[in-house]
Amino acid sequence: MHWLITMQHTPISNSKGPVKGSDMFRKESNQEQLPQTENAEPKKKLRIKPSVFAKGWIVVVAVFVVLYLGYVTYNLYQTTVKDYDKYARAAADEQWTLMTYSANRGMIYDSNMVPLASNSYDYTVICSPKMVTSTELTREQILTAVVEYLGVSYEKIDSIIPVDPTDTNDPKNAVEGCDIIKNVPVETKEAFEKYLKDNKVKGFGFVAVPQRYYNYGSLASQVIGYAKNDGVSLNGLYGLEAYYNDVLSGTDGYRYSETDEITGGVLPYSDATSVPVTDGKNIVTNIDISIQRIAEEAAKEAYEKYDPIDGVCAIVMNPYTGAIYAMVSLPNFDCNDPYARPFGTGEEAWNYMSADDRVQYVMANAWRNRCVSDTYEPGSTFKSLTTCMAFEENLANEEELFSDEPIAVSSTHTISCWLQKSGGYNHGMETLEKAFQNSCNPVFTQLAYRIGITKYYSYVRMLGFYDKTGIDLPAEGKGIFHKNPTSVDMAVLAYGESSTVTPIQLITSYCAIINGGNLMVPHIVKYITDSQGNIVDEIEPEVVRTVFSENTCKRVRTLMEGVVTDGTGSAGKVAGYSVAGKTSTSTIDVGDLKGAHVLSFSCYAPSYDPKIAVLVVINKPRDFSVGSSSAASTAAKIVEGTLSYMGVERRFTSEEYDQLLKQWYVQKVDGLPAAQAASRISVNGLSTLYGTMDMKSDTIVATTHPDYTYMLYKTGIVVLYPEGVTKDEWLTTRVPNMTGMSAVECIEACLKVNLNCKIDSESDITGICYEQSITSGSIVYAGDIVYVKLSNTITPSYQQATPTPVDTSSGSDEDGRVALPPENHDDEDD
Repeated sequence: MHWLITMQHTPISNSKGPVKGSDMFRKESNQEQLPQTENAEPKKKLRIKPSVFAKGWIVVVAVFVVLYLGYVTYNLYQTTVKDYDKYARAAADEQWTLMTYSANRGMIYDSNMVPLASNSYDYTVICSPKMVTSTELTREQILTAVVEYLGVSYEKIDSIIPVDPTDTNDPKNAVEGCDIIKNVPVETKEAFEKYLKDNKVKGFGFVAVPQRYYNYGSLASQVIGYAKNDGVSLNGLYGLEAYYNDVLSGTDGYRYSETDEITGGVLPYSDATSVPVTDGKNIVTNIDISIQRIAEEAAKEAYEKYDPIDGVCAIVMNPYTGAIYAMVSLPNFDCNDPYARPFGTGEEAWNYMSADDRVQYVMANAWRNRCVSDTYEPGSTFKSLTTCMAFEENLANEEELFSDEPIAVSSTHTISCWLQKSGGYNHGMETLEKAFQNSCNPVFTQLAYRIGITKYYSYVRMLGFYDKTGIDLPAEGKGIFHKNPTSVDMAVLAYGESSTVTPIQLITSYCAIINGGNLMVPHIVKYITDSQGNIVDEIEPEVVRTVFSENTCKRVRTLMEGVVTDGTGSAGKVAGYSVAGKTSTSTIDVGDLKGAHVLSFSCYAPSYDPKIAVLVVINKPRDFSVGSSSAASTAAKIVEGTLSYMGVERRFTSEEYDQLLKQWYVQKVDGLPAAQAASRISVNGLSTLYGTMDMKSDTIVATTHPDYTYMLYKTGIVVLYPEGVTKDEWLTTRVPNMTGMSAVECIEACLKVNLNCKIDSESDITGICYEQSITSGSIVYAGDIVYVKLSNTITPSYQQATPTPVDTSSGSDEDGRVALPPENHDDEDD
């Protein structure tokens, strides 16, 4: 307290100013103030001067503010003026979303709107490695499931999925996403997806990838081609898929919309920019899938019989419009698996090839459409064109006599008839009509000499052989002809050698003869439709030029009929359908394949009202003894099947009925290779069937059924068996019910199940079946003979009764067996 009182009495200096404190201190201070004199100076206010440090700090802050404002101003200028486009686009990317919509590829249809190529999807399995987890399974179980379901190697999936998803040092965790496997079928995807869901496995996903599906696999494969997904869209690589790729592809659409950055949803009232998707257009072809199948089956039978080195071609065409009904090129491939082993390639040979060799093989042999890309010497089929030229120039007539003696066209080249080469003699003097039937080379060389080089090659050009036909398929080739031909060149071209043509060129020229002289542009596509099926483009028949007069064509067509009825084309006959055509056997004279033949037959039917033109080319059978009847008989199968399918009525003359019932001996072929045996048996139109699955063209034939002591109609079938096959191992089949069928229908019904049919000699050939020798449904050997009775007066009983014995033709027993074996008849060469 004393200390406090003392403090109260302590004088306070005025110079220091009042001391702030408690009220008590302020009161005491006021009481102790000294009086002031008048002259005392007034008190001055205290001013505190800023220090040097404070001044420096203010300057620094001011400079910082100025610099910052400058930086902001500069960046604002850069953003809003100089780099406006850049930042506007970046902002748009955040606020606007581009959503794309893929166009569907157009369909490919046959002429009856049956789908040939359609769309499907497969899947790419993806994953985010660090997200692959499961509450139910271990990592090891997940990896094992991926291997089992997707077929991925364990090593691959193990290298993708991390052991610890939280380990930042594991480089696998740095991968945001990757593909596990591509081209996964929908069935596999669905099974794997279900497994993931059931076991609560996260981190996997699926991306749908558009693919092409071909409804009939290998049927018309080179015509249709195939399309492949290149990672962006489907693109055609071969055939129609490539030729019409732009038409089939369509145009992708998109929508550019302002979206919510968080949810991704389209904001309301935003002005979206959109372009609608335009699906690809569909193409409807002239190909008839039924006719295509008929042609392919006949061509495959020929391929398996004759084992040709360079394959088999077959074309069926409308001679008046140029529409292609069927086009076959063997070997072919499966459009759904174009790299797989193609038809005609042995499994052992295929397995011997490396992966690269296989790719090269299928590209060179199976993908190539031989009908439009390959060339060959047309041989005797060119004689029809040479004859047309001579008739058009009024330089010959059918009854004019010619000699087919050898002609020396140069010091090193002599032209001879095939008979001269094989038999050492020729036909001598004969009419042009007979020379056409006999296919005598020297006679056509004489016609060419009359026409002259300039005029002759003018016709060759008008027939389109120096140009492509314009068919709507890729990779079309054209014939090889001399640019400056000599008289020798013309002399051999007169019968189809020294120059080459494509099959499509040859049949197109034949259509000019059939339709009255007009060279047509061949077409695969009939019309094009939009996605709703409305026709947007129709392919009209197109005449390139008129080459011959109707009168000229009519005369040559008559000659072509004679080739089939009385000449080298007899194997091309079809009961009830009058066939006209020309055979060819073009021989390779040099090289490793010297002596090999290119066999062909070009024809049309019915001759009195042509509906179709057919060309068959069997290119270099390994058995050099095979003749042109192989091509003719193959064409006959195509003609018969096609016209029957088209509903063309058969017209039988009495002579044709006789021909229908004409019987031919089965040739004795024991000890021959299967291909050679088949060729010999087919001389008169008989078909053959290999009796075991492992028979090949070089397998030696031990026996046949029926054997050489039997006679069959030309529609008959003979089964070939190798050594070691017992009768218990023979092929069997079931007998059809032929009640109510006509003669031809009975024969065809038996042929379909590999049986032979014979008509009772006392039957009315124009009647219908009322009785058959073997009860329908019975199991018999393939090749067995079933006898039927026909009548127009007896009502058939559709409840099959126990058959009664049937009379057979004279000179044989009930089974058609004769006492003596027939003589072998070799094929005629031309």
